[in-house]
Amino acid sequence: MSHTLVPQPSLPAWARAADAVTLVLGLVAVQASVFGGVRIGPVSIGTPWRALIACVAVTGLRHYLVRTPPLHQSAWTWLRGGWRTEAVRSVWPMVVVTRLSVLLVGYVAVVSVGYAPGAPPYRISSNEAINLPLRLDAGWYVGIAMEGYRWAPDAEDRGNIGFFPGYPLITEGVASLLGAQNVFDAPLDRSPRLAMEQLEWTYLGSALLVSLLSFTWGMVWLYRLARAHLDAQAAHGALLLTAAYPFAVFFSAASTEALMLFAVVGSFYHYKREKWIWAAACGLLAGVTRPDGFLLAGPLGVVGLRQLWARRAADESPDKLARHTWVALGVAATPVLGLLIYSGFTYNLTGDPFAWLAVHTAWGHAQDGLPILTLPLQAVAGEGAVDYTVSRPVEILNALGGALAIALIWPVTRRLGPEYGLLMVLSLAPPLLFGGFLSIGRTTSILFPMFMYLALVLVNRQRQILVAGFASVQGLAAVLFFTWRVFP
Repeated sequence: MSHTLVPQPSLPAWARAADAVTLVLGLVAVQASVFGGVRIGPVSIGTPWRALIACVAVTGLRHYLVRTPPLHQSAWTWLRGGWRTEAVRSVWPMVVVTRLSVLLVGYVAVVSVGYAPGAPPYRISSNEAINLPLRLDAGWYVGIAMEGYRWAPDAEDRGNIGFFPGYPLITEGVASLLGAQNVFDAPLDRSPRLAMEQLEWTYLGSALLVSLLSFTWGMVWLYRLARAHLDAQAAHGALLLTAAYPFAVFFSAASTEALMLFAVVGSFYHYKREKWIWAAACGLLAGVTRPDGFLLAGPLGVVGLRQLWARRAADESPDKLARHTWVALGVAATPVLGLLIYSGFTYNLTGDPFAWLAVHTAWGHAQDGLPILTLPLQAVAGEGAVDYTVSRPVEILNALGGALAIALIWPVTRRLGPEYGLLMVLSLAPPLLFGGFLSIGRTTSILFPMFMYLALVLVNRQRQILVAGFASVQGLAAVLFFTWRVFP
């Protein structure tokens, strides 16, 4: 017996907006009933009833005026269609296995191998599983999410304004949805110390959740972007190479790498499809997430120019060309806008719009120029290759990651396009000039064009071998990272 799919009538714009409002209100009602209310800025919902009543009113009016298709049917169709897409089916098993495996290896390393000599710099619990995401810069970002920015020009570290606000702001929002604002509400049923531990864990868990969800969503967009250049098998290989890369350990941490990957891949994917609102949102997010995020404007500008040339070749009217030019340039500039927004905030806080840059300089991130890149070679010449490898193994890993990325700039440009090559150049140049190969591995982890290129030029068996090699080294990286050894 055959089944014929009957096309559903399209909804007017106001009905789609009403459905979106219904979903939001329904989620708010569930959140308020489970976590005890939500406060977002001046809006406060202490109980679920107001949100639930508003939800019923909006959905009732919508279905009275436009009865079909009903909201539940539209939502189910959308969810079922999204779950069955090629991108989602390729991404979710790989994300679950690789991200949870890294966390498992990290936990086992902590409880079996133990920490490096000396106690961890900070911890919030005696439970090592709770402390697991609290590594490297996580304490700074969680502190900003909990208490905001501080500026102390006379202090040694000068405050936390060197860390951009995108990641902690989203973390704060997620923590609020998980009930962080209600932890100290009266009557307090636990000691203040336990309440504070719960609050800190809520924020830390929210930061890890942001990283995991950002990585998942970013990989879905990466698969779709890769399919414009690769076949399905190679696109899947690009995902595996990205997830198995040794420095992809940071995608399982409370760190900005996953959110930055989400922002950069999302901006490329939507900009190329001329989905301007999404592209602008992702570009703005990149600009407020990391200090070098504004450089994304360059590659996006190249994509815009290529689109303009294609439109001119198709003999579009001057009015359409002018409209596209202004829109494309405006969207390409959103990463710079993100930097300007944060610089305006730091000006209001400190009187200097680039005080965040001064903090990085105070931390030792001063520009040393190209000679700093020769330091590993000088060390090898002075100590010998074997002694250098024994004394600085992590520096070797960083140098290898940086060398791989540098070597692939031209092949990526030639095979995938100048926008991808420019992204790699602009991503690599600042950290190389300011710190040499120090922590360059973290930077290369978000350079998705090189994983797309490797998946393109390698046959399936070669990709599998490289994925296995990457994953083995990532296991070592997880042990070093989570036990507070010298990494990256």
